[in-house]
Amino acid sequence: MSLFAPDIVIQKIKAGFQFNQAELSRLKLEAVNLDQAKFIQCYMRGAILTDVSCHQTNFKQTNLAFSRLNGVDLSQANLERTELNSATLNNSILDDANGYKIKLFGAKLNQIKAIHINLSFADLRQVSATKVQFNSANLTKTFLTQTTFVEVDFERTTITNADFTATTITDSRWCKANLQNSNLSNSKINQADFTDASLVNTKFTQALLKNINFSAAELLETDFRNAELTQIDFTDSILLSANLEGAKLNSVNLTNANLQDVNFEKTTWQDVTFNDCNVEGAVFSDAQGLTDEQKQWLKKNGALNVT
Repeated sequence: MSLFAPDIVIQKIKAGFQFNQAELSRLKLEAVNLDQAKFIQCYMRGAILTDVSCHQTNFKQTNLAFSRLNGVDLSQANLERTELNSATLNNSILDDANGYKIKLFGAKLNQIKAIHINLSFADLRQVSATKVQFNSANLTKTFLTQTTFVEVDFERTTITNADFTATTITDSRWCKANLQNSNLSNSKINQADFTDASLVNTKFTQALLKNINFSAAELLETDFRNAELTQIDFTDSILLSANLEGAKLNSVNLTNANLQDVNFEKTTWQDVTFNDCNVEGAVFSDAQGLTDEQKQWLKKNGALNVT
């Protein structure tokens, strides 16, 4: 590897030079244009980029661990297999960037715009993110365990087969997102909007869910076993064959929901609305907290094992 000073880096970029396996650790650049530059397999650990334009810049397989990126435009950048472990990104743009298998373990993201970004198979474990826009992004098979998200937007995002185990998520939007087969077990989610989202076969096992809007969501075969659901709106949602065994439900609206064949065994109920929902074949063995009126209505409408 070879070492380059900041002024030499700028000169070479203007001359069309491609950096390949270059030693650029702790590189400091401010208010410069690196658009379409190439930093392939470079070592840029601890780099500090401030107000830098990196539109369509290629950082493929480059090591940017512990770097600090402030006000950086990485729109359409190639971040494939780029390492940003423990990096800090503030007020930066990653729209349409390719972050396939990017490594962001332990990174801190603040005020990030990442619309249409590709983060499939990415490593975002233990990431801390505040005010991040992932609208229409691709997070297929992304690893997001033990992350902390605050004010994050996943609207229309594809998040299938992703792992959100033990995440803490506050104030989030998931409207029309596709989370099929994803795992949010042991997560803590407060104030979230999943309106019209697809959550088929998604796992919320032992999750703590509060103030959640699941209106018109697809929740077929979704797993809520032993979860705590408080202030939840399931209006017009489809919970066909979902599993809520052992779940605790408090202030839950099930108006016009499809609850056919749902497993409600050993559930605990408080302040729940069943207006016009379909409960045919739903199993309520050992359910607690239902009023006599609710039990009568459930039996009349095809629910099973209501006692």
